[in-house]
Amino acid sequence: MNIKILAFYCLCLVISNSTFAQIVNEGTLKISPSTSVYFENAYVNQSTGIHVNDVDLYFNDNFVNNGVASSASGTTYFKSLANDVLNISGTRDSIQFYNLEVDVYGASKKGVYVADNIGVVVTKNLNLVNGDLRLAGNSQLVQKQIGANTNTVISGSLLKDQQGTSNGYAYNYMSSPTTNNTGTFSLYGGLYDGTDAGLSPFSPQQILFNSGSPYNGASSVLNGSGNVVTPLTVNTRWLYMFPQNSNSYYGWKQITSSTAINPGYGFSIKGSGVVGQNYVFKGVPNNGDITFPILSGQSALFGNPYPSAIDANKLIADNLSVFDNIQFWVDGGSTSHYLADYQGGYAVYNLTGGVAPSLISTISGLGTSSGVIPKRYIAVAQGFFIDAISNGNVVFSNSQRVFKTEDGVISSFYKTTGQKNEKVADTDKKYIRIGYNSPEGYHRQLLLGFLPGTTADLGVNLGYDAIPSTTRDNDLFFIIDNDFSKKYIIQGVGSYDASYKFPLSLIIKESGIHTIMLDAVENFPDPVYIKDNVLNKTYNLKDASLELSLPSGVYNGRFELVFIPEHALSIKSSIEENIQVYYKDNTIVVNNKKLLRLNNVLVYNMLGQYVVELKNEVLNKEQIEIPLQHSQGVYLVVVHSNEGSKTFKIAN
Repeated sequence: MNIKILAFYCLCLVISNSTFAQIVNEGTLKISPSTSVYFENAYVNQSTGIHVNDVDLYFNDNFVNNGVASSASGTTYFKSLANDVLNISGTRDSIQFYNLEVDVYGASKKGVYVADNIGVVVTKNLNLVNGDLRLAGNSQLVQKQIGANTNTVISGSLLKDQQGTSNGYAYNYMSSPTTNNTGTFSLYGGLYDGTDAGLSPFSPQQILFNSGSPYNGASSVLNGSGNVVTPLTVNTRWLYMFPQNSNSYYGWKQITSSTAINPGYGFSIKGSGVVGQNYVFKGVPNNGDITFPILSGQSALFGNPYPSAIDANKLIADNLSVFDNIQFWVDGGSTSHYLADYQGGYAVYNLTGGVAPSLISTISGLGTSSGVIPKRYIAVAQGFFIDAISNGNVVFSNSQRVFKTEDGVISSFYKTTGQKNEKVADTDKKYIRIGYNSPEGYHRQLLLGFLPGTTADLGVNLGYDAIPSTTRDNDLFFIIDNDFSKKYIIQGVGSYDASYKFPLSLIIKESGIHTIMLDAVENFPDPVYIKDNVLNKTYNLKDASLELSLPSGVYNGRFELVFIPEHALSIKSSIEENIQVYYKDNTIVVNNKKLLRLNNVLVYNMLGQYVVELKNEVLNKEQIEIPLQHSQGVYLVVVHSNEGSKTFKIAN
């Protein structure tokens, strides 16, 4: 039966045929309030169909949605005695229900199977009366109800897939989207082997556990048909949590397979050695507000607590007074259980965007993780670190939930390396990724983002600028507000202006070649220069990387990221007309008769080594005196103001 346009006011609609039974909507099907409708046979909402349900609607068979399906009130029941499994499938990526109830109560009841890549959006409540809700592959459950969880579970579970790393030496940081009917999750009773999920989607087997040397897990044992005979094994040596604690390595807390984990906490687990190992989380789906207290200076391993993706931008914005960025561990191909041999690092994401991982000094290297950029949408079961900047509560809520599948571009579980970088959907936003290589081969990436329409400016902007959790002896950072004590790896500002200058801090301990390069640009066609304020030269990074061989030291403000070459910058400015610098009686004198606003004054010797710096209130006078108790020679005095920079050469 084809339905073009129809408004239901009847109590029951049943269409049956001994050889073929199907209900097909090709137009607008609106089921008005104060009725109850029963679809005894399979229902197909075609690509031209608009399905609007505001009543109690009963599906006794499959629902195939190729069009638009929405609901503003009532409950949609998937209710059957005769069928073991009712399917939700179709070509549309999402279906919206108001309330959803699963009640599949036959002798061998299984439940409702949601096909891969479909988002089930529920405005209010999910009721699991009989049978399970099986989310296959990348399908997800998004609930929009505000406040506390009001779902009901009588007999049934939600089952959700997630794939872990293939490397048996690599950590996954995970977080469960379900609990074990007790309000908490534990691996025993909550995490199952999903190797044969395509063959047995409703009956995965509980994963096994071992302990002791050589501290490796084991892959599943399968029969000839691909069914799991012996489930995969996880070694308990690598099960840890990092609850709210001081930011140190000793914050890790070892757990067991039976440790109760509250929704929203993350945990670590190592892989089975199988490429794309599929796990199944099974239990009561997490829903509603989830809150954790935390103190300033503490770190914690949290994770996405829901069976859907969450928007990292919304998560950060909702918690901006407590934390302003999130950090994802990305393994780079570790080949040993020893800490010193690990490969990988922490990628950082905030409201400006994400930067690739950088090496932690206690481990071997980045391996293949160096190009992995964190994405805006956090995948199901993904764990991540936050560093608290003040006392308060970390809050997860349904308003942060979205349906975004893992495509390696906008959302990804950090189980693989070499993923594609996220492309900027909003072409008004411009991004510059600056790279730095130390002589030892360590790589740091900095992100500069131009974000029209935001409140971000050239100063420090909470949520848009990020400080790394770890640094190295040789490193490169942004300087913001002339505060050299803070090292930024992400800086976000408003609209782009070619006259902007972004000071850098280059820290050198090891001799050799230090390289500043252009990792990538996104929506940014202009040249990108590094300016050397000592030599008054600019270097176009789009033409070639800048290789430096400098003595050890801290080079604060000597180098700047600019967009106009030096010959264009050399037009006479107010600072040149009104500032005089000379040497007298072991003192460098800076005359500022018109009291231009100066940001700082830096002194270097001719080797480029930093000698002394003045900043802040000491600059607010007509004559500034800088004692110079150094050996005779030529010195460079760099004066920075809001109107530009100028380098003066003096001799003592």
